[in-house]
Amino acid sequence: MNEIQLHRIDLNLLVIFEALMEESTLAAAADRLAVTPSAVSHALGRLRTQFGDPLFVRVGGKMQPTAKAVQL
Repeated sequence: MNEIQLHRIDLNLLVIFEALMEESTLAAAADRLAVTPSAVSHALGRLRTQFGDPLFVRVGGKMQPTAKAVQL
């Protein structure tokens, strides 16, 4: 089982993660954080790499969290 190494994670990415969990769309998360949707998308890519999981998958027009994202 892969162990999460918090010392390797940019903790600023957790703000993006939280916004996506609560807003369910990249655009809404970006508006909430006053950044571009592209910045949220890039941050999500970094999160996916760090956690080795997609974390969110597109279902319809929304981003649905994976089981690992919910666990986090």
